[in-house]
Amino acid sequence: MISKAKSCTGGTALFNYVVNENKGYELLRNNISGMTPKEMFSDFSILQQQNLRCKNNTISIVLSPTINDSIKMTNEQLKILTKDFLKEMDLDPKTNQFIAFVHTEKKHKHVHIILNRVKTDGTLIRDNFISKKAQFVAHEVAIRHGWTSAKELKIKKEQERKLFYKEVRIAIKKAHYLVLRMKPKNLQAYQIEMAKLGIKVNPTINKQGNIQGFRFVHEVSGTDLKASEVDRNLKLNQLFLIEKSTISNNVCRINKTIDLKEYNLNTTDFNSIISLLSFEDGDDTSKKQHRKRDSINY
Repeated sequence: MISKAKSCTGGTALFNYVVNENKGYELLRNNISGMTPKEMFSDFSILQQQNLRCKNNTISIVLSPTINDSIKMTNEQLKILTKDFLKEMDLDPKTNQFIAFVHTEKKHKHVHIILNRVKTDGTLIRDNFISKKAQFVAHEVAIRHGWTSAKELKIKKEQERKLFYKEVRIAIKKAHYLVLRMKPKNLQAYQIEMAKLGIKVNPTINKQGNIQGFRFVHEVSGTDLKASEVDRNLKLNQLFLIEKSTISNNVCRINKTIDLKEYNLNTTDFNSIISLLSFEDGDDTSKKQHRKRDSINY
């Protein structure tokens, strides 16, 4: 559940929008008379005339449960939810003038509340940080009643996002090491083989016309990551080098197409990577053999 709250000038426009039978139905009201939006606004105005210095004399609130929660919620539950929310906001539903109207025209039910900021004695309800407070209260009330809060949804989405990016990074790294085992002779060959595995390798060109870095695009998901975001050890700038003689012959590269064939495989770095991969494979094999021996001994 999420909530929005703010102080505003109110007026007939707000009442006409909220109190609309084509959009939903009335849920709750307190200390307010009238059947039409105009009549309700007139009743609000009686109290507001006691404090003409206040321009933002109305508090507008929206309580929006998740789609799944709103489908399950009964009117009685919506009433309890609304009253508890107002209490936690220090807007006593028994003494303050308000109307709560349920809108059902969208995929999920949500509650609009129009509350008079001017009390019966002419003093004002404090609205300091009312928006932030509404977010906090909505979370607390949702948890108390067993409904899903916006904070929970945010945490869940963040966890899903991290898991998804982790899987994409693993897929890119696997493709990278698989292509390296083929020993591509230059950057273009590496790029072609990676594309066959569904990974685009796009060089990043700086103002001098030189390759500054690389980006990997996971074509299935469309995820675009810098090489350093995939793994800080994927240093293609070191793995594929351009010969010094070629650089001197092409000092001015600005606005010119770079020939990836010029970037040849750095055999020194390549051999160290391959040996490391071989070591890891051997280590995995030895671990399996140890586990097998242990199971036999047991």
